[in-house]
Amino acid sequence: MLQTSGSRYHAGTAGIPHDSWRIVSAYGLLATGALAAAVWIAAHVTASPAVHTGGVVVHLASLALGFGGVLVADSFVLRWAAGRLGLEEALGAVSRLHVPIWLGLAGLVASGCVLEPNLASTMTRTKPTLVLILTLNGIQAYGLQRRLRARGELPLTPRLLAWGVTTGVLSQVCWWGATAIGFLNARR
Repeated sequence: MLQTSGSRYHAGTAGIPHDSWRIVSAYGLLATGALAAAVWIAAHVTASPAVHTGGVVVHLASLALGFGGVLVADSFVLRWAAGRLGLEEALGAVSRLHVPIWLGLAGLVASGCVLEPNLASTMTRTKPTLVLILTLNGIQAYGLQRRLRARGELPLTPRLLAWGVTTGVLSQVCWWGATAIGFLNARR
């Protein structure tokens, strides 16, 4: 790796940054804007019963895809923590789950636009906040994963270990919290 102007670059990538907090911030702003647009759409759209039913089906399928992917990814991390899997193997498995996790999250946000949420409810307003935190956490997790890969099989520093644990716990709290809110709202 080469150090240039405080950013990290892979050797041989023609100077393309791979670990820039500016890029992470740009993705974070884009995700925040997309989620704000989804909440605005949800507040202004009245869906027909057929569209609402379709939205419920897509929402549940997206939950299975996204949250299921997160649970499988976390199982690989737990196997690594238990010494039953190498770090590179665990990171490779987690990398393969990024697409289904992000597709599931995108499907949840998009389908949530037609579910006519009660945005006057504090609990309902908490859900997009959890989704935003979850999304921002997922974006910053790419930097963590790159740093973990760069270490190879070297023992993790306490800082990297704390970063990883915090990322995982935050992910679980947000996924379970948003799921619980969705379940409770569906019962009303």
